[in-house]
Amino acid sequence: AQKKTGAVKREKITDNMNVRVLLMTTGFASIFHEKVKITSSKPFTVTVNGKKKEYPAEGMASFQNDKKYKGKKIMIKPSKGAKLKVLSVERKGIHPSYRHTLKVAWNKKGLLLTNKLPLEEYLYAVVPSEISTSSKMEALKAQAICARSYACCQLQSVRYDDYQADLDDSASCQVYNNIPEDARSRQAVKETKGIVLVDKKGKVVPAYYYSTSWGYSASGQDVWNTKSKISYLPERLQITEKSQKKSGIKSLDLSKEGEFQSFLHRTSFDTYDSDAVWYRWNMTISQKALSERVDSLLAECYAADPDLVLTQTKTGGYRSKPIKPLGMVKKIRVEKREKSGLITEIVLVGKKNVVKVCTQHNVRKVLGSPNETIYYNHGKLRTYMSLLPSAAFFVADASKDNEAAFQFIGGGFGHGTGMSQYGAITMAGLGKDYNEILGYYFTGANLKKLSEIPA
Repeated sequence: AQKKTGAVKREKITDNMNVRVLLMTTGFASIFHEKVKITSSKPFTVTVNGKKKEYPAEGMASFQNDKKYKGKKIMIKPSKGAKLKVLSVERKGIHPSYRHTLKVAWNKKGLLLTNKLPLEEYLYAVVPSEISTSSKMEALKAQAICARSYACCQLQSVRYDDYQADLDDSASCQVYNNIPEDARSRQAVKETKGIVLVDKKGKVVPAYYYSTSWGYSASGQDVWNTKSKISYLPERLQITEKSQKKSGIKSLDLSKEGEFQSFLHRTSFDTYDSDAVWYRWNMTISQKALSERVDSLLAECYAADPDLVLTQTKTGGYRSKPIKPLGMVKKIRVEKREKSGLITEIVLVGKKNVVKVCTQHNVRKVLGSPNETIYYNHGKLRTYMSLLPSAAFFVADASKDNEAAFQFIGGGFGHGTGMSQYGAITMAGLGKDYNEILGYYFTGANLKKLSEIPA
């Protein structure tokens, strides 16, 4: 899940309210569809501007990106207890099915497809898409509460108001129905019905979560580049209770390069993520490959926020100005590393230019690996990642046979603040309940039912 912003839209969020989810195309490529095809295992109804048409079981309603639908209200409803299957979209090799209603709307960029359903039922298909339902139930419950809290904050934003929606179904919000709901995901949601995380003022907080830590969680301030600290998202060494008692280590400062590199190679104590496949990883990229694509990636980051990509001036300082070609990348220098080990600033030294890149997200994007192989625990590999797995890494020289190259040696997967999903699974396996898990990751936050939060 990624950071979201937006003005407050609703005063009161309840656990029985509806959410409107923009459904993206196959591969989460776009919110705009060229065509929409829908069916159901039972009869279903399509209503266009109040005019109803009944479709038989296994019948198909089809809509093309045609201006004739401009301004028309198209609603699709299944029979009671049935779901609507979207044949024009694939998720993990299958056509996904949805509860309640689907809405099709014309936009000049393509058709918009929105699923409207109750908040709690939306969570049925978020939980399995974000964490394996073979995990211990307490980890699933912790995930359900995080997802509910996060969704509530999304409901208060205006991000998708232009599309008459609250959020989308991708990782830019939180993944929904990429993997279908099952009995265990429903149980986790039902047994935590309405429970959210709130701060000391009683306000629902966006309970950020990510796949795997590198043995440390980063502070929310470091990850999201906020002006002030986020009270419920401190940095924390993820050492297990057993290892902590044995070693006496409670915290470490990984802001220095030597300390961070030693930590990545350290095996003298266990953290909650030690056994995760993404706990440690490495990737090598040639100087030529990085240099060929770095300019366009820097330009994208600059366009998103010019204050976060700075060019070195003749006097040696840095200022924001349109990106000029970097030339061959000669050096990658870590300019700022936080206590958790997370990199928040790097400097790329090119033959023609020198640029400073700020924030963990931009660092991961500029050094992403769409064509390289990433090796991770147990000798496995993965390719085609537009972002580095995390910003907790160091850079080593990997040149050989007269070909210059950089190696990134790192750990963890995701932005790194809030709840580590793998860590939560480990904690549940050690007998911790969801209250203990969330209390560990969100220090200072409390659990409360939505019904108990005043308007």
